Amino acid sequence: MTALSAVALTEPVTEPRYRLLRDSGLVAGRYLRVLRMNPGRLIYPLVQPIVLLVLFTSVFGKLAVSGHQGSGAYREFLIPGIIIQNAVLTAPIAGLALLRDAGSGLADRFRSLPMSRPAVLIGRLAYDAMLFAIQAMLLIATAFGLGLSVRTGPAGVVAIALIAVVFGASVSVASAWLALMIGDIETAERVMYFPAIALNFVSSAFAPVPYLAAWMQPIARVNPVTAAADLVRSLAAGGAAARPAVMLGCWVLALAVVPGTLAVRRWQSAA
Repeated sequence: MTALSAVALTEPVTEPRYRLLRDSGLVAGRYLRVLRMNPGRLIYPLVQPIVLLVLFTSVFGKLAVSGHQGSGAYREFLIPGIIIQNAVLTAPIAGLALLRDAGSGLADRFRSLPMSRPAVLIGRLAYDAMLFAIQAMLLIATAFGLGLSVRTGPAGVVAIALIAVVFGASVSVASAWLALMIGDIETAERVMYFPAIALNFVSSAFAPVPYLAAWMQPIARVNPVTAAADLVRSLAAGGAAARPAVMLGCWVLALAVVPGTLAVRRWQSAA
């Protein structure tokens, strides 16, 4: 009898309705243990975003944009876009990690265990959500030092962090499906960031939509990055947030539900 079989026989049976939650927690815990053994993995998701925020605001912070007059006014327009940009650029890590696990044989080991099939993806998503939350709070704290003001108070700060977490997690789901579709880790490492870069630049992250090239404007208006950045700006300025909130909600569902279902199926076939 193998060790895995012994574990399967001795482990108490878990109710089906709790199994997904339990298994997802175990998978998330595994990623945390890997992170503890290799803390250098935090450099990209936590250190690089702060560097990008400081560089972008230092280089472009004094530009003037219509409707944002005054010293440092463009900085207040730019910082929300940078916060969302970093969430999008961090999201491909999830897909690449799952692809490495599938290629290492971990998927086969998971499949041999009596565990819920979606638990691997949900556990990875929970781990990424934790990273997005830490990233968002670090970026917001740094942004305050660079001139960001949130007129909606502490509730607005929490809402901005939550937007970054939810949006980043939904993009992570889509990136997981894309990476598993590509199937090859070296190809995925080269391809995964193209959509992320395009989403950021063809949006209102760095400039209002009317300032973009004419061919970009229709795309930018329906871009999920535009919805997320505009919602953060509305919360920071205390303005109307209903329209970007509805648009972002639709995008979060679109990015999470269909790609998430397809990613689970792809992971099972990869296993």
